[in-house]
Amino acid sequence: MAAALALPVATSAVARAEPGTAASSENVEGRVVAFELGDVVVDIAGDRGATTGASLELWRPLTLKHPVTGQMVSDRFLIGHLKLTQVRGALALAHAEGKLVQPAQPGDIVVLHRAVAAPSKTVVSKPSANEPEPKSAEPASAPPAGSNGAVVAAAESGKAPPPAAESGTADADALEVSALFEQLRGASVTARVLAYEGYVKRHPRGKYAVVLYEEAAQLRRLVAFDNGGKGEPLMDELMNFSPPREARSHTPLRIALEVKRGPTGAVIHSRNAGEVAYRTTPMSRVGEGYFSATIEAERLNAPKLEYFIEGVDSEGKATALVGSAMDPQSVTVEDVPMPKPPPRYPATVTVSTDYADWNNFKGNDVVWQTEGSVGMRFQDVGLRAARTGFGVYRGIGGSLSELDEQKLSGRRVGLTYGYLEGEFGLSYFTAIIGRAVIGLEDDGVNGGAQALLRLGNDRDTNLTIGGEVLGGIGLRGITELQLATFPRVPILFRTEVTNQPAGVGRSDAVTALGGKTVAANQGEVGARAIAQVGYRFLPDLVIAVRGSYQGRTINHAGPGFGGAVSYQW
Repeated sequence: MAAALALPVATSAVARAEPGTAASSENVEGRVVAFELGDVVVDIAGDRGATTGASLELWRPLTLKHPVTGQMVSDRFLIGHLKLTQVRGALALAHAEGKLVQPAQPGDIVVLHRAVAAPSKTVVSKPSANEPEPKSAEPASAPPAGSNGAVVAAAESGKAPPPAAESGTADADALEVSALFEQLRGASVTARVLAYEGYVKRHPRGKYAVVLYEEAAQLRRLVAFDNGGKGEPLMDELMNFSPPREARSHTPLRIALEVKRGPTGAVIHSRNAGEVAYRTTPMSRVGEGYFSATIEAERLNAPKLEYFIEGVDSEGKATALVGSAMDPQSVTVEDVPMPKPPPRYPATVTVSTDYADWNNFKGNDVVWQTEGSVGMRFQDVGLRAARTGFGVYRGIGGSLSELDEQKLSGRRVGLTYGYLEGEFGLSYFTAIIGRAVIGLEDDGVNGGAQALLRLGNDRDTNLTIGGEVLGGIGLRGITELQLATFPRVPILFRTEVTNQPAGVGRSDAVTALGGKTVAANQGEVGARAIAQVGYRFLPDLVIAVRGSYQGRTINHAGPGFGGAVSYQW
């Protein structure tokens, strides 16, 4: 048994007149052909006598199978009125007047009642068995013409409709069903469903009970299809549902409804603002006709949750109950402040040592520096890190002339110092590092400073450029590249240009023990190349080794080595 919308495009005009009357009217029929930016486009326009402001009846065509004869019968029911807002030659634009019983769609019939200036006697065009006679303008809320109002009222009250005329030769059930079918001409789909179901309740063992029950079920599906799954008043007979309007983020949401008849199960399809596809959740039966489901807390995200609910019958067929995939219900989700854990500032302790021989192990141009530091990292922008530490610097050096030509012993220099260092992030990518040094040497208190520019975040690959001055020892220019390409194997490349350790000369010669004269002049500038490779034995423990080569001339050069240990917590 099938019920479907009929969408023919042919139009017809039916003229009616009563003999002897002073005036007559003409019904002009057309169709809804399209929608354009919220307007309904109809084919009743100026060439058919339509004018701006005219009112049109809007009818929904319906094709049914007669329950007794089995023939296909065309019918229609009034769903509202349209008002013409712009009329052209062949097409016109219209808006709905008031609320429509169902949304208009292409193929719906529109009827214009147009007065005829002079009376004319015309033959009344009788509708065929497959095309009902057009109805006159009626309010959308009024029962359709005929006695179907009584039929609907009787169906709702559980009483039988007015009996059909008796016939000695006709079957009583067939007469009653035929009379019911004729009385429902022009009635809405809802009225037909209620009338058919009322008959089945009164005659559960009747000859046509199964036919009418199946037809009512098909018409129920038609209601859901026509109305985008929202349903019309018929849905009020199906369920009791109070949709939630607001919810809190990260808080479970329970949705429940009552299904009075029809589906044996229900499923809810939902998606939050971060999901493209719907997620399907079976609803649990919590009582006779009651179903509920809970949306998980992690899926409740601002600003909203969209959902629709379908009923499922014993054969697994789905029927729209609440909303649809194209027109879902929505729940406004309000953000709830979530407690945040206290910020974690990692701390790091580092110990490093470095030995550099500038003159092929002759022992007269040597540097050995050891440093230890502890620091804490805060953020990328602003005060990024603060570090403090100590250092021991010991060296022997002098000028090339004194060491290589005069064969003098190198002058010993040294500084035991402490320092305070801060790193300030100008952006995630750029930072400035400043260090203040103060320490003790043989002649008293001395100090120094260091300034560096870091390009790249310290947690990623970065390049550092800057310089250092140490009182009594000399100057040093620094370029350092830290590679984070291999997380377990941090790599460092560094170059230095420096006159340390004897970068500051003395005004008089110094005589060492044993009567030897040591170098007193300022040391020469040389260059260093350093490569360091580490290995992350634990997530927070790195041990590294380094090698270097440095020289002041091609003949005044030598190797170096060192290492470092770093631990973070």
